[in-house]
Amino acid sequence: MRKTHALVLAMAAIMAASCSDDQLSIGNTLTEESDKLDLTSATFNVQTRTIKVDSILPGSNECYFGRVKDPETGGRVTSDFFTQLNILETFQLPSEETIVSRDGTMAASDSCMIDLYMDSKLLTCSDTLAAMKMEMLELGTPAEESTTFYSNYDPMAKGLVRADGLTAEKVFTYADLTLSDSERSSSSSYQSIHIELNQPYTDRNGMTYCNYGTYLMQQYYQHPEYFKNAYTFIHNVCPGFYFHITDGLGFYSQIPEIGMRIYYRVNSEDSIYHSAFTLAGTDEVLHATKISHDEEKLSALAEDNSCTYIKSPAGLYTEVTLPVDDILRNHENDSLLASKISFQRINNSQHDYENADVPVNLLLVHKDSLDNFFSKNKLNDNVTSFLNSGSTSNTSNTNVTKYNAYAYENISNLIRVMAKAKQTGEKSEADWVARHPNWNKAVLVPVTLVQTTSSSYYYGSSTTTTGIKHNMSLTSTRLVGGSENPYEPIQLSIVYAKFKK
Repeated sequence: MRKTHALVLAMAAIMAASCSDDQLSIGNTLTEESDKLDLTSATFNVQTRTIKVDSILPGSNECYFGRVKDPETGGRVTSDFFTQLNILETFQLPSEETIVSRDGTMAASDSCMIDLYMDSKLLTCSDTLAAMKMEMLELGTPAEESTTFYSNYDPMAKGLVRADGLTAEKVFTYADLTLSDSERSSSSSYQSIHIELNQPYTDRNGMTYCNYGTYLMQQYYQHPEYFKNAYTFIHNVCPGFYFHITDGLGFYSQIPEIGMRIYYRVNSEDSIYHSAFTLAGTDEVLHATKISHDEEKLSALAEDNSCTYIKSPAGLYTEVTLPVDDILRNHENDSLLASKISFQRINNSQHDYENADVPVNLLLVHKDSLDNFFSKNKLNDNVTSFLNSGSTSNTSNTNVTKYNAYAYENISNLIRVMAKAKQTGEKSEADWVARHPNWNKAVLVPVTLVQTTSSSYYYGSSTTTTGIKHNMSLTSTRLVGGSENPYEPIQLSIVYAKFKK
């Protein structure tokens, strides 16, 4: 009975295994497999360690803003960002002579402001009444699309910020106390950081305008060719703005929408009406988030060998060394039908509301493929990249998490890729392994999924993952592992198959 049960499990593994090469097809078209295959299994201990990450590649349309205390290290995590503003190719203003407000002899804006909108669903680890202070700085040099903006990219250090440009300071809280309780609690209401830009503005040529909106309007009437598309606008009129936290602690949020509004009045025959135009930080223009950590305190966690850590944003990953040589020793001609591994969480014994959320999705990716995975906007292919199954199960309080683990049901393809790379490399380089120290290493990376839900009248709805991005929110967890692991070792379970002689 045990042999039959083991055979059933093994054949289920055959059907679940991904078929990326000829070896994987063994057993799929055979009849009476129990008579033709020898099935064996083995387990191997796996070594892990924590590695510190100096930067990540944020999503191209993601801006995070705020500063919070990491409850685990006591260090500060700060997110600043810059953004460009988009202009539609169909953009038009009324004839200049119809504008009522004037600055000298030319059209003028009545007022100008910029809003950073916040969504409560994207708010993490925040004190809604924490007093924060920020500064907005005008860019003098456009950021170019050919640049890759990692999370350690500093616009000020790179010289993008205009030294004598427009600046605006703002003290804010997430909860806008100028609104009524019903307005703040409304599901249709977005909180925003509202910044007035009505002070006099001097452009790069030394020309002064009554406010920034007036500068934009006069540029339009003097140089309409600058407004034909986003590229000409950004390179000739408005390179963008940099927003950074200067004081305060307790607010951290994604900024899903950014909009600058310019108000003016128009004379139309026998009446005057109010109008406005909006410039938005949309997906068509560049954004970049800059993340700062207390590097010394992160390093101290990375050196803790009694466990391993996962921490976002841009903090700590767990590196996994797979025993590829041991797995294939004496099994060079066998098929790998299944290779399962699970990483157990160490539950936090202190359930504090200030604890960072536990990451739900971890991507297991070949270390040499890590940068390429995100820069090329790839999805998990179950060959060199895998998403955990059985995601963590959170209660209504996201900081209290049930007993759980991150499981990967079949990473056989990754083992084959690693083995083949070594075999091929050593044919041309005797010291290939020394020159490629990451050949058998993978990394656990906290990610968020971009998902699209489609509906069908007959079959209900289905959810499809259309993108995988670095997790930019504040999350943290400890995993069993490390060179001084006091728990049971991490084990990789292997099922082999070969033809009977």
